[in-house]
Amino acid sequence: MAAYVRKKGVGHYEYYQLVENRRVEGKPRQKVLVHLGKHSTVDDAFKEWPREIRRLRRRAQKDRDSVSEGSESMPVYRDILKWAASSEKRADSLETNLKKLQKVRKAGGV
Repeated sequence: MAAYVRKKGVGHYEYYQLVENRRVEGKPRQKVLVHLGKHSTVDDAFKEWPREIRRLRRRAQKDRDSVSEGSESMPVYRDILKWAASSEKRADSLETNLKKLQKVRKAGGV
């Protein structure tokens, strides 16, 4: 499997994807293996994602800890809990991508 990083432009932003070429019914097609986001290299993603995951999880815990027991029904605290859940979801997503990237690397794709 030969994989490479491709740059995608969306509006004013640039994103990177790890893709592989395949032929489907004789036509070349690219399959996205992992979305790298702002990281232009696989090594950069490997280096930064674990730190980002830890940062997001700490932030989510800090947000949850800031909500006192019994106040979860107040609008401002509901928003804080939503932010905490959003940080956790982003961390989970990065962790999933990191595992995919490790699997691709182990298979010799990058």
